[in-house]
Amino acid sequence: MNVTFDIPAKLLDKIEILLERVPYLSESILGIAYCKDKHVVELLLNDTEMTSEQLNDLRESYQDLCSSLENTRVINERVVKSNLVPDSYKNWEDNENYPEYSCIMDEYDIMLMEYLDKEFTEIATKHGAEQREYPSVLSKHNMTRNQYHIHFPQNIYGVTSVPHEYKAINNFRKKAQIESYDESFVFQGEILQPCICYHCYEELQGKTLFDGKVLTGKGKCFRHEIEWRKDNFRRSEFTMREIVYIGIEESVVDTRNQIMEDVWSLFESLGLKGRISTATDPFFFSQDLKTKGTYQMMSNAKYELLVTTSNGKEVSIASFNYCQNMLCSKYEIKGRDEAALHSGCVAFGIDRWKEALKDLHGRDSKKWPGKDVGRAMLL
Repeated sequence: MNVTFDIPAKLLDKIEILLERVPYLSESILGIAYCKDKHVVELLLNDTEMTSEQLNDLRESYQDLCSSLENTRVINERVVKSNLVPDSYKNWEDNENYPEYSCIMDEYDIMLMEYLDKEFTEIATKHGAEQREYPSVLSKHNMTRNQYHIHFPQNIYGVTSVPHEYKAINNFRKKAQIESYDESFVFQGEILQPCICYHCYEELQGKTLFDGKVLTGKGKCFRHEIEWRKDNFRRSEFTMREIVYIGIEESVVDTRNQIMEDVWSLFESLGLKGRISTATDPFFFSQDLKTKGTYQMMSNAKYELLVTTSNGKEVSIASFNYCQNMLCSKYEIKGRDEAALHSGCVAFGIDRWKEALKDLHGRDSKKWPGKDVGRAMLL
């Protein structure tokens, strides 16, 4: 079943912002396509799940979404580095397909991931980072501080459990035998980590730092991606390394920029093509997009490294962030003058780097140009 919605004239210059949010209107959506000539968006719906009442709700939700985005300010991105020829990358395309992907990594994938993480760790160490390993779960206390779930509810996975009570355990067993145990789980506010950095802030919570601090950690991260949008680059479970730097404003900005230079050098040495440009976080609500998103673009607070794949698709594989004193204020991390320090982070999507290399060079590392990755993987 296909449904077509007109795109309001006020949103024609905000089409990417709109199309990024349309898939979240309903779980019944199986795909979308944008018709540039007719200025409409076509939704592929699940016939077996969509009732007439739900269809009306979908129309209302679409109208509400459009209304909420009308006054959103569009600020053009600024490209700061590129090794692309003009017009070699593209943005949203009609009927973009997301191929099936594999959740399993073989020995080659694992070795390539380890090689890449070694490169990222060397960059972190160069800038004085101390290594850390954290749990995969963020506590309710931590979530209250960072408020990730408030700004990005579409991404979170909550952790539930069976209460340690005799009756509850027995009741769960009985219901599990007939596969009706969903209501037996209890949610206590814990979230599977969508990123690593909040653990770093929690570690330093309430502390006074007389010198800057740089931490780096790697771990599995989890984001609730739309099923039909998943592919080898976009996953719900992925491995991320982050470098978190905390200190005075000038030092934090300099560290961010120096790491960005180092990462770009690595990117080019691997033969990858792409660009670094200003960006915003994927805020779901229009009010956040209008305030926080606009600020990020205007202040150069966030940059993304976008790799261009063999079919012309752009994928973000790293981000370089400056958070001012916002997060240090939330976690009460102070400097000598008792004022909240500034901070930032660099994040590497290791799975995406791996897929970008395989997409460009294939699985035979002996044929790869630039760095001798194949040899390095065997050392």
